[in-house]
Amino acid sequence: MKTPLALIALIFCGCAPFFLQKNIERDIGDKRVLLQGFYWESYRHGHPDRFPDYGPASWYTLLAAQAPVIRDGRFDLIWLPPPSYAGDSSAGYNPKVWYRLDNSYGSEEEHLTLLRTLLAHGVEPVADIVINHRDGLLGWAHFTEPAWGTDAICRSDEAFTNEGSEVFATPEAQRGQEEELPEYANHDGTTYAYPAFRDIDHTNPTVRRDVIRYLKLLQSIGYRGWRYDMVHGYHARWLATYNRATRPTFSVGEYDWDKRAAQRGWIARSATTPNNLDTASHVFDFTTFFFLKDRKEQYKDWYNTGFGLANDITDGYPWKKHALTFLENHDTGYRTHEDGTVQEHHQHDSFLNDGEVERAYAYILSHPGLPSVFWKHYFDSGDELQGKIRTLVNARKVAGVHSGSTLHLQQSARAKGLYAAMVEGTKGRLYVRIGGDDQTWQPKETARVYAQGDGWKIWLALPGNPSLQQAPLPSPLEISLNKTLLSRKDIPDAWIEGE
Repeated sequence: MKTPLALIALIFCGCAPFFLQKNIERDIGDKRVLLQGFYWESYRHGHPDRFPDYGPASWYTLLAAQAPVIRDGRFDLIWLPPPSYAGDSSAGYNPKVWYRLDNSYGSEEEHLTLLRTLLAHGVEPVADIVINHRDGLLGWAHFTEPAWGTDAICRSDEAFTNEGSEVFATPEAQRGQEEELPEYANHDGTTYAYPAFRDIDHTNPTVRRDVIRYLKLLQSIGYRGWRYDMVHGYHARWLATYNRATRPTFSVGEYDWDKRAAQRGWIARSATTPNNLDTASHVFDFTTFFFLKDRKEQYKDWYNTGFGLANDITDGYPWKKHALTFLENHDTGYRTHEDGTVQEHHQHDSFLNDGEVERAYAYILSHPGLPSVFWKHYFDSGDELQGKIRTLVNARKVAGVHSGSTLHLQQSARAKGLYAAMVEGTKGRLYVRIGGDDQTWQPKETARVYAQGDGWKIWLALPGNPSLQQAPLPSPLEISLNKTLLSRKDIPDAWIEGE
């Protein structure tokens, strides 16, 4: 596709052509709330010949119709599924053709219509960026859009050792480098060789150039942030490179599920300005997820400082500012195969009933970190649960709670076997109690009830104790879209350099 001259001028002057990085008050923290806009089976919608139970409307079409409800819920960000073509029936985590924007979730036009609709409702689309690995279009290593040779594949990839592969026994000189083993904590290094698809060699400058072209293409159609898949498979310095070149309004990485110390190191190395953690990416807080899932009623344990990045102050730094907290996602909980049978290890959701879900959301939506709400919890679990989550998001925003908010644990409640905390917001104080009732614990100062449900309650102490407030709705975002795929020569060498 030809590149407009005006766009090239913007690129080379170092300006973002579609939007600038959000001016987050880093000394305060990020006040946004994210909605995950899909679940594992979402791609089956719109294919009635193969999946008749999911109906004829594509996922992109169904999601666009919910944009007013998403806005009314005060969600700022929405994480969308992988945007590229990955086959005719795929959740998208085996990308084949990066620059092709139709996929199992809908046509290209439905895709673009969704993005325009979300932006018009003030919701920032976040793309799921799958660049750790890649699937061949016709064979193990048949890559097109962008076209690569075998030097883009990590040296020890199984495609080079499996006799069924068309690139079997490729000479080592024609392969990429070995996978990097970055040491983010005190161990021998972390990487992940994905056995199903080709592991991409990000040390290859052509690969990095094409990744940036891909991200710039997505920005040109309306995406504003990145959710990076499987970031433990390549070095964080390359993610920093991609974020420097594209300046997203939001970035989060899916780092290995249970390595908090390594996650801290990964955050530090993801900074777009070395040694400046204010420029670092978020990371999914799996430790908090597992803690809340496995200790649902053990409220005394919830006081232990340090569980999850949201309570981690290792080295005196508030890592909570980079924690994305969540209760479920497309990889956890109940999942089925395409024939409808239940997948092994996914026989049920992580939280078994609405009461468990409510209490866990009462925690993450009132606490530091940037919280995420799962699509099925908000849209597929009934009006009552949706209403409870909506009141929690509203209370958070009215109080001005943010990712870096200060947390004050209420030890008087701990002695009674329940959990309570006061969280400092920019506009007031938020009190939360989980477990117990008003007779066992409530705030000592004057505070107004803002939300309550099955075993939990939220109060706000605001200046002057005003009547119940509603947080402002998201404002419409600029829509100036012009689908543009830059050429390799349009990407300056400086953009592809690591730290």
